[in-house]
Amino acid sequence: MINRVTSKLRRSITTVELRARLRRDPKFRPDPAGVDVLLNFPDGLTNLYQVRQWYGPLEQLARSHRVAILCYMPESAIQIAEETDLKVIVTPSFTNLSEVETEIRPKVIFYPNQNYANYRILGQTESEHIFISHGESDKIYMASNWVKVFNYFFIAGQASHDRLLKHVRNYDVDQRTKRIGRPQIDIPATAPIDKPADRITVLYAPTWEGGRSSMRYGSVASHGLAIVDSLLSDSRFQIIYRPHPRTGIHIADVERADLDIRERLAAANEYDPGAEHLVDSTPFGWQLDYADFMIADVSAVTYDWLTTAKPLLITRPVEPMTVIPESGYLTEAPLLEAGDAYRSSELVIEMLADPSISVEQEKWSDYYYGDRSPGASMTRFIEAVDSTISEIESFRGANRPLRSSDGSKKSFAEDNPIESPTRASALAGYLRTAGTLIAEQSGQRRAFSKAAKSLESASTRRRAPIVVTCMAHHRELDNLRTWLPALEEVNRQYPVAIITGSLRTFNRLRKLTGLRLLITQKADEAEQIVNALDPTLILHFEQSTLNLREATYRAAEHVYVGEAHTDQWINNRLRLFDSVLTADDEQKRLVESSLVGLPSTIEIHACSAEHRVSMLVSMATTSTETTPNSP
Repeated sequence: MINRVTSKLRRSITTVELRARLRRDPKFRPDPAGVDVLLNFPDGLTNLYQVRQWYGPLEQLARSHRVAILCYMPESAIQIAEETDLKVIVTPSFTNLSEVETEIRPKVIFYPNQNYANYRILGQTESEHIFISHGESDKIYMASNWVKVFNYFFIAGQASHDRLLKHVRNYDVDQRTKRIGRPQIDIPATAPIDKPADRITVLYAPTWEGGRSSMRYGSVASHGLAIVDSLLSDSRFQIIYRPHPRTGIHIADVERADLDIRERLAAANEYDPGAEHLVDSTPFGWQLDYADFMIADVSAVTYDWLTTAKPLLITRPVEPMTVIPESGYLTEAPLLEAGDAYRSSELVIEMLADPSISVEQEKWSDYYYGDRSPGASMTRFIEAVDSTISEIESFRGANRPLRSSDGSKKSFAEDNPIESPTRASALAGYLRTAGTLIAEQSGQRRAFSKAAKSLESASTRRRAPIVVTCMAHHRELDNLRTWLPALEEVNRQYPVAIITGSLRTFNRLRKLTGLRLLITQKADEAEQIVNALDPTLILHFEQSTLNLREATYRAAEHVYVGEAHTDQWINNRLRLFDSVLTADDEQKRLVESSLVGLPSTIEIHACSAEHRVSMLVSMATTSTETTPNSP
């Protein structure tokens, strides 16, 4: 434990020093004129592929708008600045985003992922927040409850529209999405290698193992070696192996299989240099024209390939919990079972010889992307941005401030004051954190080990129609504490369970209430617990990042319960919830007036202390009677 903390401390101090150096360079600081469009990227180099595919469209957009990329990690900023001429801005610290409102002043903020680190900036009320994703696919991720937190989702086409309509509750798909196709296909891409004239090029592009069982689509460990061995056994093939950058970060077997594949391709090249097998980590795009066939998993690159109308073979996940779409392309596409992966070369030849496949691929490509004529997607993308900018300019003109409880204006920047940590202050902060971690480690291990074993316990299996997520610090329980008597009363009719991710919070709650308590820190375990509890109503009393993680559960109604004595919780994140409970009518009016384009699907109720029990019973009854769209 001490070694891990020490290692993390060194990395953190290095990051602070590098960020401070970049911040002294005007190249990485905000321009006085601000920007129109800001792409938010809180991640490190591993996830840089999510931004790279947007360079081309953003560079096109920059011809008519001021565009910048906001980086939280200095290493990412350096790399991006080397790869594109777009403006790159480095935050003063990982959590300090005050400059977004005070200096950058974006009209539109793009999000290429659903990283929990997006949490802070999503509270900004003076911008339009847009999820652009990092590729179209039928993964459960693309119909997550998370999409509600954004003003808009720039979707590819009809398939995405239908997916959201089917799976996301209380979401007005027509009002909150804009179709842009796939603007990346309008950006020319040049292959880094020459294509062998006498070879059939097969692109094997597996995804990673995923952070949760429901999203475990990766095939590297289950199919990968058999696929590669089969193709290598036939001298007609050239293989481009393009593993996901995050391959093997969670599961050792996946990491070993990835290394084995790389070694076999290297050995094959030594034996037959003319094959030119490639382990590919270049930006995605050129492969679409270069390769003749693709084998891939349920992932974004699979659906990018659809735009080519060339044959495609998709692997079937071996994880039983992984969600396989029941509609769309996968219902008709051939799925490669792990036990048939050894026949890959044979299947590729058969599919290449079948002319009907291209006709079917063309049909599905139209369904997923719409008009794919040259320039059509780029035009739709720029038009969607222009219309969104017009909306936020109108909203800003109305001058609707976010007020604090004393009636004064409360801004995003006031909640995120500018402070660039020095090496000394960062060191002191990390040492305090490290001391706390080490002191609590043994207790944490016992508690979470017990939680993991309790996943099959009667406490977990017993259904709870109402679940409270409590992932905040133990000092942030004031709002929940005031509601505990109402929850205990409602528990007599509708069983209530509280899920927490903090040992201190768990211990504190045990002293405050007799309601059922469950504890977990792992996303996989939390997902299993919520599925077992099968709630129809999930209550959130604070806006911690982990609370927002649990809000991705699609089969329940999510309710945010606002604090009575402050209005600081009123921000853009409220879009994520199906209902909001305010303390009085004044707070209700403030929620309705403070957020640009607040969706009409969000119900806002003023709920005084004396009406809490009746309100919860009414909501629980209604949600129980409503059939959810999907688990």
